[in-house]
Amino acid sequence: MDYLNQQKQMEQEVLSLIKKYNVLYKRQLYAFFENCGKDGRVGRALKSLGKDNRIYINPVTRMVAANENSYAAREYGTLQAVWVLISLMKQKKIEEHFLAAKDEFPVRIIFVGDAEIYDILYIPESDVELVNNLFARKRIECCGHVAAVESAEYIHRLRIPDVLGFCTVEEDGKIEYYKQNL
Repeated sequence: MDYLNQQKQMEQEVLSLIKKYNVLYKRQLYAFFENCGKDGRVGRALKSLGKDNRIYINPVTRMVAANENSYAAREYGTLQAVWVLISLMKQKKIEEHFLAAKDEFPVRIIFVGDAEIYDILYIPESDVELVNNLFARKRIECCGHVAAVESAEYIHRLRIPDVLGFCTVEEDGKIEYYKQNL
């Protein structure tokens, strides 16, 4: 009986994470729950949730989504920011995290760690000037920024106050951090 309760609890946790970010790579789900030693139960949870039609798994990409509409509206930058969140979870305790609202561009994820607020930005090279203009006009007080970029080659062009660091994210989730502007 205890096993069934644990499995139902795991299904709820997996479903909650999927609904929070709308679309995730399966690898992200396993990596997220690896931090707390529950990654061994993710596969069964996904199978059960899929069987009950509570999630959508794209047959081609194998990405997991809250539903087909969420999958169609997926954002690459948010997927990259989730990889950064998972990486940061291995480095520090994160009490809460959530998807940023669209009007908080270029912020993708906001999280609380050690009673401080942080955010994860995703900045493709095509948005460097736009992001610099946004931060020149609006400063987000009491919030440290981690900025994910497509390539380290344009980090030196970014002007973001209170940035803690920059990083690049590969498709498989491998992250390389840069402490300050190059």
